[in-house]
Amino acid sequence: MRKGRRFTPARLTKWSDQGRGTGTGANYQPWHQITRDDPGSRGRSHVLNWTFGRLHHLLSDQELVAFGFATMVPDLVDLREQFPLSPDPHSPDVADYRKDLAYEQAAGTLDVARELGFKHPIIRKDGVRQDWVMTTDLVLTVEPPGREVSLLAVSVKHHDELDKRRTRELLAIERAYWLQQGVDWLLLTPQLYEASVGLVVRVGMHWATGHAQADAEALHACAALGHRLEGRSMDAALALISAHISVDTLAAQRIFWQSVWTGLLPLRMSWNLRPASPIALVAPEAFWGQNPITARRSAWKD
Repeated sequence: MRKGRRFTPARLTKWSDQGRGTGTGANYQPWHQITRDDPGSRGRSHVLNWTFGRLHHLLSDQELVAFGFATMVPDLVDLREQFPLSPDPHSPDVADYRKDLAYEQAAGTLDVARELGFKHPIIRKDGVRQDWVMTTDLVLTVEPPGREVSLLAVSVKHHDELDKRRTRELLAIERAYWLQQGVDWLLLTPQLYEASVGLVVRVGMHWATGHAQADAEALHACAALGHRLEGRSMDAALALISAHISVDTLAAQRIFWQSVWTGLLPLRMSWNLRPASPIALVAPEAFWGQNPITARRSAWKD
């Protein structure tokens, strides 16, 4: 994002008028975006395309890894980043998918902050004062077969940020905002997963989420090769997949990682990515346990 821009009341009003923070699926507009006119983020920004037919705006390397973990969640039907929290009373956020809840009321961040006894963040410029629009880094929409759609909120922070009292107050407001709606909220820090797992996620997500989805038959055929893939190098594994499914190497790479992402091929994600490093598989429960979001781990301590 461009540096030198500043947050102002006028800028927040403009974003609201543009419809930022609204919509679902391909029509969702993140509240914070990576554009020439948006204030710069502190981390390295990323813009990437994925299944939902739009660009996703991620403001740091850590958010990128969290996004990768989120894309692996089973029964995921939507994934919205830089999600704005309403300052005022509003319909529950899940009402975007469940119209039967549109007339119910959930507390906004102003009431939540007041109840917790914390000051709500504000922004000022040229004598104009406006309540700050808080955001949650990732909001997942999950719809298991035969069950109602639900949300999962994920906030991404570095562990050392949690030592700051004001940061913890703001996180407490965010957490309470979601919990009073019955939505689980996770605080994700790098301490919740191995660094090598995060690296594999960053490499694999390009193939798993940035390409057309392979058909189910190909994914299951790859998974059936699991016992023959284990112990092989990546090059040897791709050669085996190519020969068995009759696809080229690029398609084999896509099929391999999409099989991993869906849990059909439960890869040990702390894998050393060197070309000769052998592939290892783990039990399904151990595979999902490597992902702090699917395992529901959180760095928040009451």
